[in-house]
Amino acid sequence: MARRREDSEPVTPAELARVDRMRRDFVANVSHELKTPATSLQLLAESLLEVLDDDPGQARFFAEQLKSETGRMNQLISDLLDLARLESEEGVPDPRPVDVRSVLMVVLARMRQVARGKEIDLRWKRYGEASRYIIEGDETQITSMFTNLVDNAVKYTPPGGVVEVIGDAAGGGISVSVSDTGIGIPRDKLSRLFERFYRVDKARSKETGGTGLGLSIVRHIAEKHGGRVSVQSAPGEGSTFTVHPPRR
Repeated sequence: MARRREDSEPVTPAELARVDRMRRDFVANVSHELKTPATSLQLLAESLLEVLDDDPGQARFFAEQLKSETGRMNQLISDLLDLARLESEEGVPDPRPVDVRSVLMVVLARMRQVARGKEIDLRWKRYGEASRYIIEGDETQITSMFTNLVDNAVKYTPPGGVVEVIGDAAGGGISVSVSDTGIGIPRDKLSRLFERFYRVDKARSKETGGTGLGLSIVRHIAEKHGGRVSVQSAPGEGSTFTVHPPRR
C-alpha cells in the first residue's frame, strides 16, 4: 500500500516546485481540452437557432449533435474531477477487502450491451482460487479502473472483434489483463499512453468520445493501491493492458 506522508515530514522546495508545475500544467491542459467542446456547443446552438423554424430535419440534426457534445463535455468534467481527487490523495484513505472477481462481473455486465452494439465478443476467463482475488482497497476506485480499461478496449476494437478479460491468481500474485483485437498502438507511443490528455490518434479519439484521461485514471488508481499497470501492443496486433494489484 502506498505510504502516507507523515505530518512531521517537511516539504522540500523541489517538491513544492514540482507540485506547482503540475498544477499549472493541469490548468493549461484543462483549459485547452474544455475550449474545444465549448466552442462546438456554441456553434451548434447558433446553427440550431438559424434553422429552427424553417427546417425541422436540420434542426433535429443539430439538436442531436448538441446532445452528443454535451455528453462528451460532461464525461470530460467527470474524468477531470476523478483525476484531481486521485492526484490530491496519497494511498487509499479507508482500505477494505475487495473481491476483484465480483467487481469484474459488474463491469462486464455493464459493458456487454455496448459491446453487443458494436458486434464485439466480450469474453471472461479466470484462473486460480476464488480466495486469491481478495485485495485491500477502495471498491469504487477499482471498479472505475477496470471500467476504463474495458471501455477503452471496446472503443478501439472494430466490429466483429474480440475483447477478453483474464483474471489470473494461479501463481503467487494476481493480475487482470484486458486484451483486444483492435487497431494497436505504435511501440514508440507506448511510454506516453498513461499521460493526461495524451491521445495516439486525436481524430479517432474524438470519433470514439475519448477524453484522454481514462488511462491516466487507471494508472493513478493502480499505483494508489500499491500496484502497477503495463501495456503490450503493436499496430494491427491489438493491445493488452495488465493490472497487477498487490497481494492481500
